[in-house]
Parts: sequence; C-alpha cells; structure tokens
Amino acid sequence: MVFFIEVNSHLRQYWQFTYFQFIQRHSQMSSLFFEILISQYPNERMKLSKELLSLLKTVDDDLHTFQGPYLCGEQFTLADIHLYPIMERIVLVLSSYRDFWVPPSLSHLLSWYDAVSLRPSLRVATADRSDESMKTYCFERRNRREYLIEVYECYSRNEDRVFRELNDIRGSAGYNVYREYVEEELRDRRICEAKSCQKCVIS
Repeated sequence: MVFFIEVNSHLRQYWQFTYFQFIQRHSQMSSLFFEILISQYPNERMKLSKELLSLLKTVDDDLHTFQGPYLCGEQFTLADIHLYPIMERIVLVLSSYRDFWVPPSLSHLLSWYDAVSLRPSLRVATADRSDESMKTYCFERRNRREYLIEVYECYSRNEDRVFRELNDIRGSAGYNVYREYVEEELRDRRICEAKSCQKCVIS
C-alpha cells in the first residue's frame, strides 16, 4: 500500500509513503511500551522513557510535516489504525503505572490522538466492555480506561506468569484472582511494616 501525501498544496509536491516504511519507522514504539511497563528498575525506565519520548517527537514532526489531522494528511489510513492502539496504552497505562505522560509540547500528536479517538469506528472499538465480554473474560472492570489498567497490572509488576498460574487454578469469568492476590500481598506488607517485621524492613 502506498500513500501520496500533498506536502505543499500550491506547488502540489507529493511525498511517497508506504505502510511498510511507516512500520519500520515506528516499529520500536510497542516494544518500548512493554519494556517500560515491565521494568522494575527506575534508572532503566528513565532511559527507556527518553527513547520513547524521542520516538513520539518523531511522530509529532511527521504530523506537522503532513499537516494532519491524520498521519497521512486528511486521509485516515492503516498508518493511523496501526499506531492508535499502542498510543492508547501509552496514554492510559503508562501514565497510571509509570508516571509517563505525553508532554503538551507534542501538540500535533495530541491533536491526532483526539481526532482519531472521535472517529465513529474508534468509538465503537474502544467502547466500554459488553455484557458478553464481562461473561467471558476474567477481568472485572467494564469502563475502557479502568479495564486496560487492570489488564496490564500484572505486567507492571512483571508477574504475568503469576497471573496465568492463578487464573489457571482459580480464575473465572468476571473474577480477577490476580487483583485479589495483589490486595492480599499489600495488606500483608502493611501489617508487617506496622509491626516492624524484619523481613519487610530488609526487602
């Protein structure tokens, strides 16, 4: 697939942009999201966050060049469809677990995110969970934002294996056994700290 972008309407100059070139240009975004999320080391997260911010700046520059509102100008394309899901997770999940925020200075990127979010097809795709979803999957939250935060909680603690093991044993539709596990762990830690438990103090 090839996109022809009108860079200058007066001179009618075009820039050829293939979907595969786009994938190559921004291929690191998804992996950086996960690396930041699962890392348990602040210094490492800071380094990765700087890399992600630099990549987001590149996207912002692209949007400025092609004068939006979409990545390929006025046309909504596969490039936008490819990028939106990971941007949604960066905006909602990293801000919750890693205090990573898209800075206001990346105004073209933020405007693009808002424009795509308002498209009817995206509003359907990112709607709150249906009754069928609630009856099928183990997660408890219906609201889209809360649901994504719940889904990625185990990754933020680098405990996706624990999540799978717990759900294999005791999981059921609409019941997040991992959330219960985390709450019990935090409650036990607060009790230990209140009693100045040596094990908790050391850890």
